[in-house]
Amino acid sequence: MRQYGDEAFIHAMARIETENQDKKVPNDIKNGYIVIRDENIPFSEREIIEGRLYMTIPSDYEIMPPELAGVKYPGENRPDISFSDEEGEISINFSLTGDNLQNEDVEEAKDYLQQVVIKMNPSSRILSSEIIEEQTRIGYFGFISPAIDGDIYNLIFIFSLEGQLILGTFNCTDMDKAKWLEIAEQMVQSIRIV
Repeated sequence: MRQYGDEAFIHAMARIETENQDKKVPNDIKNGYIVIRDENIPFSEREIIEGRLYMTIPSDYEIMPPELAGVKYPGENRPDISFSDEEGEISINFSLTGDNLQNEDVEEAKDYLQQVVIKMNPSSRILSSEIIEEQTRIGYFGFISPAIDGDIYNLIFIFSLEGQLILGTFNCTDMDKAKWLEIAEQMVQSIRIV
């Protein structure tokens, strides 16, 4: 069958698009941005606890307004610090527990929290469980939990800050999990304690 100029152009463009997809650079927050749904999301190191704790998170995430935090996290166990996107659908939270935790006890504490999550909600599915041995020891695990309006992907991370347990969480919808799972882990790995 004879090809006309437009058809040859269309096939060439399709071939180039396929080649470009094979060459896509993986998202890495160290580059200063990631791409999700053809949208550039800038990342920068942000101060979490004044002069003591820093983490690389999306640059445009703001501290969650108290009224939204009250809806999203009702009850007494609301995180002390919450950053979220504009809609409040994706959030990064920190709780300053006041509990003692030494660096060498992080793995045991992470395993215990993981067991608590499963006991409280047996339908939760653990997806990952890791220990990072960098500047400070960080334990984290990711899991899917059911919610009223759909499943939620949660990443819980813990570490010791001056002997105090810091409990962090990242969460988004299960639908967004594929886009954010690796990015959430990169954010945890970016934690810097001064």
